[in-house]
Amino acid sequence: MLKLKIKNTTNIVGRKAEKCSIIIPAAGMGRRMRSYGPKSLIKITAQKTIIQNQLEIIKDNFVNHEIILVCGFEAEKLMRNTPEDIIKVENESYEDTNVLRSISMGLRASTCDKVMILYGDLVFNPETIKNLKLNSSCLVVDSSHTMNEDEVGCNISNHHVEQMLPDIENKWAQIAFLIGEELSLFKKVAWDKDKSHYFGFEAINEVIGRGGRFKSVSPSGMKITDVDSSKDLSVAREIL
Repeated sequence: MLKLKIKNTTNIVGRKAEKCSIIIPAAGMGRRMRSYGPKSLIKITAQKTIIQNQLEIIKDNFVNHEIILVCGFEAEKLMRNTPEDIIKVENESYEDTNVLRSISMGLRASTCDKVMILYGDLVFNPETIKNLKLNSSCLVVDSSHTMNEDEVGCNISNHHVEQMLPDIENKWAQIAFLIGEELSLFKKVAWDKDKSHYFGFEAINEVIGRGGRFKSVSPSGMKITDVDSSKDLSVAREIL
């Protein structure tokens, strides 16, 4: 059985709900970069790690928010090297589950009715999220990206995502905002114990199949990459 371990200096119970929960799933070990430790702690400059860059941009662009970091691989190291004022959840079964399980644990810790999911290995600039209009569910899409093997793209019609599939154009940037019906539907999928092996895009596809609608958003000036190998680090450093 998976345990929901929360480590935070702020008491969640009874705390006034913030405007938006930002869930950062960072439990995976990154098999191609295992020797680096938790990917979120990889340094992209001499002074800044992936998670430091994310937190800095979030705090500069969201006035009312709570940050929920879901840890797994070398969880104590990641918890120890991140600020105490964020909520930290441990997915002890990260090796036997997929990212949706980590997201589901973040959702259980959330106190808000608006949620942004932002993957823990992303390096991006402020323009990627600072002008997002958080009044309807949306997916951040990098239409200028040249697709690589196994990356997930989006079928888009009338500015909405109709389906997400590997190896098609319009890369999903692994940032999603959920509110209202889409958030309710996503929780039902994420909390289904039989779907703990799902990727995030598979859960979003189910939500779309049940009637959910996600706008496709490509922010002007966006620069973003996910760090899956040492080669990606050079791209990440160029962004900063």
